[in-house]
This record gives sequence, structure tokens and C-alpha cells, in this order.
Amino acid sequence: MRVTRDKILNFDIASRKEWIATNGIGGFASSTIIGLNTRKYHALLVAALGDTGDRYVVLSKLNESIVKGDKSYTISTNQCGNFVENGYVYQEYFRKALVPEFYYKVDDVDILKKVAMKHGENKVAVSYTIKTRGEDITFRIQPLVNYRKFHDTRNCYELDYNARENAINIRLNSHTTLHMITSEGIFERYDRTYYRNMFYMVEEERGLDAYEDHFMPGAYAVFVPKNTEMTFEFVASVDFSQDFLKTANASEIIRSENTRLEKVCKIAEANTVVEKQLAVAADSFIVDRGNRKTVIAGYPWFGDWGRDTFIAFEGLLLRTNRFKDAKEILLDFSRFIRDGLIPNLIDETGGSAYNTVDASLWYIDAAYKYYKYTHDEIFVQKIYEHLLKIVDAYKNGTRYNICMDVDGLISAGDETTQLTWMDAKVGEIIPTPRFGKCVEINALWYNALNIMSEFSKILGKKFDTDLIEKVKDSYTKFYADYGLFDVIEPTSVKIRPNQIIAIGLEFSPVNEQKAKEILKVVEDELYTDKGLKTLASDDPEYRGYYFGDVYCRDMSYHQGTVWPWLLQPYFEASRKYDGKYKWLENTEELITDDCFGSINEIYDADEPRHPKGAFSQAWSVAMAIINSK
Repeated sequence: MRVTRDKILNFDIASRKEWIATNGIGGFASSTIIGLNTRKYHALLVAALGDTGDRYVVLSKLNESIVKGDKSYTISTNQCGNFVENGYVYQEYFRKALVPEFYYKVDDVDILKKVAMKHGENKVAVSYTIKTRGEDITFRIQPLVNYRKFHDTRNCYELDYNARENAINIRLNSHTTLHMITSEGIFERYDRTYYRNMFYMVEEERGLDAYEDHFMPGAYAVFVPKNTEMTFEFVASVDFSQDFLKTANASEIIRSENTRLEKVCKIAEANTVVEKQLAVAADSFIVDRGNRKTVIAGYPWFGDWGRDTFIAFEGLLLRTNRFKDAKEILLDFSRFIRDGLIPNLIDETGGSAYNTVDASLWYIDAAYKYYKYTHDEIFVQKIYEHLLKIVDAYKNGTRYNICMDVDGLISAGDETTQLTWMDAKVGEIIPTPRFGKCVEINALWYNALNIMSEFSKILGKKFDTDLIEKVKDSYTKFYADYGLFDVIEPTSVKIRPNQIIAIGLEFSPVNEQKAKEILKVVEDELYTDKGLKTLASDDPEYRGYYFGDVYCRDMSYHQGTVWPWLLQPYFEASRKYDGKYKWLENTEELITDDCFGSINEIYDADEPRHPKGAFSQAWSVAMAIINSK
């Protein structure tokens, strides 16, 4: 995938296109295609530190320039208030095959830049292939250093460091060091020098702090004679050692990552450009946290979430033939079940938040999908008792008022809780109150009971099939004149997409006639080519655009905003009930709307329907893997 010069030169377009490279442990490198950091999350090295994987910005970027005769040309792009350092005018293209590439031309000097991360390490590699013709040049790179949690901004001033020739060590704190080294040239030390007021326009749009200062320890400089082609390599890493890096093996790291990603694509049986991009995106979410494997819900800011993991499970892990990883994740999550609940979030001590009614039910669904792909009966034996504890907890009652009622349906929460995937909360305000009996929760409950019945048959155990029939009979309480009620007891008549989940599951409590009606409701009221709207547009609470500060954004998060992942149950249901084999027909558009090779978390509900939220979301990518032509 390539962005040509005409689009590069359109600052408004180019500054909205992003890329990301990940390291398999939660760290990443990311920016825009012109190297302009527009978010506080953009950095050349975001390190995932310790077993917890806490993420820190340690290297914002490299400012690159060419000195030719008595003139200096920057090829970096930065924004400081109203001032733009416009190195992008020398950029010929951006390309992303497996790793990102940037091509620059300054008069008769050509520079090809490649970036990759070392898998399993907090290490970033940058190579510059420089070709000169008529004149000698000096190529310079200036590291912009910071040390902060990636959700924050910080004015970073003097840091202690040691330098020798082409290597530098910077003490970030008492036990963490940033190492940098180049293959050529020397390091020129600066005295108390800072890059002031770097501006992040996306953060300003989000109502957050949008300026910060970075520490500039100095510059690397390399002399390149005329009529020469050479490769200049830079490597930066974070660890606890005080030793200098010995080699700047950037090209080796980049080759290794290309080889690894080619293998990922081969295992996933990804052949086309789009299939390969999706396979690489899926790989980016699957990470190691200490001694366990998990799934990052989205970049740049999400961690590992239970609900998101198991909604995205089939697309990320099963369709890509990563069955060993899938099994490991399922079994590992079983260790964190508390009172029948899968955690919403996991930290180093276990589940840090259990405020979810659906994660456990999606977990059962994922376990069944794993079995359908692998026919692994030994796995069923291992997982069965864990799943049974979930079912028993829901039947007998557990946290957050989650409990089966006398009619067999699950009721959960109260006016103060947000337990479903529509979980926004602004202070004490719940913008999308969904307590009581929710339409998708009870469909997932019916689905889970059927799965447990199937697993019980495999293991020769008994299961209460009468309850399954009871739930199916009671589910007709959700039947409205036009589709399904979103919630009952108390009743919500709002038209939302949760009803499509009810008919997109393996086992649905909805009869065929009603299912076809639901499809029509969703297609008439909620469908877009980017995903499904979260609220019908004629509702008085509908919001067509997702923008503004935290309050404004959270108030619109599920009040119209489009979510791509909801196309998964829609396509599943349409193929089952509509008699048409529908597919996602605009995948290439989705994976270039914002982050090249991935798909956003959300879109505006109204045209022109801009991508919003996290720029790379696991369940969005999973949907596309399953449903792309």
C-alpha cells in the first residue's frame, strides 16, 4: 500500500493518516505517514516495561536533516502551535508492505527510510539508505527524548547521560536506561537543549493537553561523499543494563521482522495485499505479558480487555490458524474467573475490573468456536468445569446484581452500572443506561446454555435442557412490533444494534420470521458501509458526530456512533436468514481510512463518516478477517 506525492503534499490529508509497528509485548512505534506526531501516543519508541507491560514514551522521534554546502534541509515534520516544520515537502511517498517505508528526495539526494521493532523486545530499528550524486552531504539525526506514561504529557528537561563516539546511554530513572547507537558517524553533545512546544493537534481536538517539551541530548552526524550509496543505521532500546549497545544492527532487525511477518501471513494463508495487511494487524494485538499470552484491545491506548478478546477471538486467532495461541489464551483466562465472571481488565495481580455481564458469555462462545475449529476434546475436558462455574454463578446470582430470574432470563445491574459493551460513563452520568434484561445478554445466555449442552454430550455428562427451552420461550418478551426491544424490565424502545447479536450467534433464541424482521430493521435504521450505528437517527438522543472533550465524546460514544465490529453479527445473520452471501466489500478502504493496514474503533454516524477513536482496533480487524472477500 502506497501513498503518492500528491496526497503527501496535502497536509490536511497526510496529517490524518497513521501507521503503527508493534513488538509483541505491548510496545510500539507510531506516527503519521509524514512523521508528524499528532497524538501524545505517537512516538518512535513506546516501551512496555516490566511484567505489567506499563507503556512509556521514551523516544518521541528523530529529527532528520541534510546539510549540503551552506544549506540545511529538514526532512522531518513537526508542528509547534501555528508553525509547521515542513519536511514532508521533500517526501516522495509512504509505503507499507509489512513494515513502514518513507522515501525522500532533496535535489539529487535520495533517502529511503525503514522502521521496525524487534519482536519481543523494547527495541526500535531505523535504516536510511542514502544515495548522493553531485555533492558531499552531512546527514544528521537529533533524538527527541522523553520519559512518561503514554497517557500523559510531560515537559522533559535535563536527563543524565553518557556518550562515546556513536553510542549514548540516557538514564530515564534509577533502574531504566535508554540506549541509542548508530552504524556510522559521531555523536555531537548539546548543552541543555530542548524541543519546545511540540503540538499534538488530535489531543487538542479531544480536549486534552496538546503541548510538551522534549529533551535533545545532541545529534548524530555522518558524512556521505558524493556519488555514494550507503545505509545508515540507528537502534534504540530500553532495558536495565548500563552497558552501551555494541552494534546498530537495524537492517538485520528489519529483515528479521519482515521474515517473521511473512511467516505470520503464510500461517494465516494470507495471499493478497489486503489479506496480508489484516494478518499483520491481527498479529499486532496478540502479545506476551510476562509468562502469559493475551490480546490488546486496540492501539494506541487500550490494554487487554476480556470482552474485546473474546468478541475478536475467531477473527484474530482461529481464522489466522493460531490455534496454539487461542488455546493458551482461553486456558489462561480461566485462572482469572471470579464468582463466575471473566475480568473486564487484567493487570499483573489478576482481574482488576469485573464490571461486565457479557465477557463471561463471550468466553463460552469463544471456547465453542475453538472446539469447532480443532475438535479438541481434551480441551473441552480441561475447560468444562470453569464454564460450568460461570453458568452456575449466573443462575444463582453473582456480583453487580447479575442473576437469573424466575423466567430463566438474566437480569443485571442498576442505574449506577454499565455492564454491557455500551459502557460509557461520564462522572456519575451513564449516557446509555442498560440495566435489567438486555437483548444481547439473554441471547448470549441462551447461546451459552446450548454450548454447555453440546459440551456435556461430548463428555457424557447431564445438562438441564429444560432451562434452554424455558429461556427460549421467555425470550419472546423481547419481541417488539418492529424488531426487538433493546432492554426489558425496564423496557427500552430505542432502536439499537444489539438485537443483531441475538441472531448472529451459533444458537439463537429468535425464530426465523422474527430474525428476518430484525435484519430489515437493522438495514433500514442502522446499517452503513463502515459499520452499524448505535442508535437510530430519528431518536432525540442521536448524535451524528463523535468529537470534543471527554464529556462530549463519551456522551456520543453509543448514541449513533458507528462501530465496525457490529458488521460481524450482521453478516453472520444475513447469510443465515437472508439467503444472500453478503461480504465486506470495502476492506481496502477501511484499512487506509486512518491507520494503514488496520481499522479504526469507530466512525462518525453522519457523512462524511470520518474514522474516530482508537486507530487500530482488534474486533474491527477480526470482523474484516472473517468477512472480507
